[in-house]
Amino acid sequence: MKVLLVQADGKLPNLALMKLSAYHKTQGDTVGFHVSNPDRVYVSCVFSKNVSRARGTAKFYPDAEFEIGGPGLGTAGSLLPYEVEHSMPDYSLYGIDYSVGFSTRGCIRDCPFCQVHEVEGSFREHASIEEFLHPDHQKLLLFDNNFLASTLWRVKLNYINERGIKVSFTQGLDARLVDDEKAKVLERTESFNTHFTYKTYYFAWDLMHEEDGVLRGLRKMIDAGVVASRIIVYMLVGYNTSHQEDVYRFRKLVELGVEPFVMIFNNRRDDRWLRDFARYVNKWIYRTVEFEKYNRGALVESNS
Repeated sequence: MKVLLVQADGKLPNLALMKLSAYHKTQGDTVGFHVSNPDRVYVSCVFSKNVSRARGTAKFYPDAEFEIGGPGLGTAGSLLPYEVEHSMPDYSLYGIDYSVGFSTRGCIRDCPFCQVHEVEGSFREHASIEEFLHPDHQKLLLFDNNFLASTLWRVKLNYINERGIKVSFTQGLDARLVDDEKAKVLERTESFNTHFTYKTYYFAWDLMHEEDGVLRGLRKMIDAGVVASRIIVYMLVGYNTSHQEDVYRFRKLVELGVEPFVMIFNNRRDDRWLRDFARYVNKWIYRTVEFEKYNRGALVESNS
């Protein structure tokens, strides 16, 4: 059988496609991104805005079996068969020297702006790290939505640390779950950005009522020895917070010494202030230009 794989969107290597590639290769099939006259076509779509375009791929292969899946389809995104889901991904598909995977699925939170609970369901253990960590790799991208919620967090981090694995918690860690013990183990963990070019820890402060828990967790990380500037905290704006609340969170994080990073809800374009604010923060302009003086006082005027 000839199998064509299509990645409709997303910048990171597609885990589902790597697993499908691995499975079909064990069946003796020809698999890849550039397979002509395929018998079967798999399309993976991460973002809902691209579903229509992804479905349109089918018209180019009228004689092939066509399957589309992924988070972009919401609950309609079909799950992989067990034997495919729990196979070692085919990392040669992208030619990468790092492993990727989920050790858990779902999340203990049910944030109103997030689709994880809807798409993945309740929080549960999914796979051991050994299942998807290639023996030749020393780098690992973890896609867990709430890694620290796992009762096995210590076992997993010990496994990573004992082998000297560099890890990137791509979806961020839940600061509200950080206690003294977790902070000490995380401080010993080689945590990097998604490109493994510099050490960092990702966290988030999305809603105002999370303030106490988030700041407490961040302080514990710093007290455990983590360099504050290596902590990146994503700030959701344009959802249910005011401009004043956005500025408040930004200033609190800067006072703590961590790096804030603004994320605009649904990439909104109806509020110019949000885009100005995101540029001011994310481009590090705040390090050299006072808030009141940025862009001729645009932030102050819109925030008044």
